Amino acid sequence: MRKLLVIFAGIISFMGLQSCDDGRLYEEEMPISPEGRTVTLTAHLSGLTTWPDPSMYVVLAGFNDDSDYALINKSVPVPTTEGDEVSVVLSGIKENVTRVELCVINRLRKHIVSFYTIDEVKLTSANEIEVDAGTLNVGMYNTIQERVFSATCANCHGAATSAAAGLYLTADKSYDATVNVPSKKLPDMHIVEPGDAANSALYQAISTDVSITHEWHYNHTAEVVDDGILALIRQWITHGAKKD
Repeated sequence: MRKLLVIFAGIISFMGLQSCDDGRLYEEEMPISPEGRTVTLTAHLSGLTTWPDPSMYVVLAGFNDDSDYALINKSVPVPTTEGDEVSVVLSGIKENVTRVELCVINRLRKHIVSFYTIDEVKLTSANEIEVDAGTLNVGMYNTIQERVFSATCANCHGAATSAAAGLYLTADKSYDATVNVPSKKLPDMHIVEPGDAANSALYQAISTDVSITHEWHYNHTAEVVDDGILALIRQWITHGAKKD
């Protein structure tokens, strides 16, 4: 009986060694190679930490023309020092991807805003693609300033010699003119109430019919028709309306 136990133990030990050997051989002899193209993007980026992860975050992502949702994405690493160069590698890019963007997506991987785009012509030029996106400020507030305030709102609010309702939304004045500043149009609210989008006159103006019901002579919802940008402004206010 004792002899049988010794033999059985030997068989178990042998099987265990075989299992370990099989694992090592599999890794060495059958490496898994990623399919598709690879894009390596380098850039000097600032403002990465201002996004309220995981609600929205900066990524290198692949899209096609049929959807606003990323087919593949890779988070952009935060540099040790603000503005330092970062590098992000997106591999396994399939043929159905027609553009790769340095952009912001939400937790559902829906596209919000772009900072740099690699189009289909560049993507099909090689399997290994390297691009330098230069120096970019991808901060949340800076994005709102460039894509909303400067692009549309400042036309009436400060780009000329005067500002409608005394509200300046130009790049040099907008933050100090809105955050924790009482609204002239909605006296019970601040223009931007950090942490509370619903009680911010700015968000009310662009997301509800308040400018119509209060006869402001202009429908402010026409300024922001993209749901992603509207969500961006809401998230900025909800997460403290920070400048940096």
